Amino acid sequence: MKTFEEFAKSEPEDLIELSKQGYFTILLDENLRGLEAGLEDDGFKVIMPSQGLTDDALKRKARGWAILTRNSQDFVSDAVRYDYDVIGIEDIKFVDDKGERTNETVRKISDAVRRSRMGTRKGNFWLKIRDNGSFHLEQLV
Repeated sequence: MKTFEEFAKSEPEDLIELSKQGYFTILLDENLRGLEAGLEDDGFKVIMPSQGLTDDALKRKARGWAILTRNSQDFVSDAVRYDYDVIGIEDIKFVDDKGERTNETVRKISDAVRRSRMGTRKGNFWLKIRDNGSFHLEQLV
């Protein structure tokens, strides 16, 4: 008869490796254009809407994506209706627009999106990123 340890060792060992969610699409609000290169370097698909686009036009364009903004209150109320997520960075005191992935603001955004697993969840979410890099994820109904 097998001992417990022998039985446990004969069981398959599962290993899960996840990618960086390279196809998670972020639509940048107009005042955050400096983050484009850093977010792209970190594996995100970044959409830059034309300048002067109204909030309503942005909402329609963002279907299935996430809007990165410093004014998340402007977008949260229509997120479910237009089917997009909102990433709010109002609490980040200094938004660094250095165009590389070592950019501290890009690091905070990227880490929060990945740790929250926002891209793998069904539904619409509001990801509020804090200045220290922690976050609050709220499902919108």
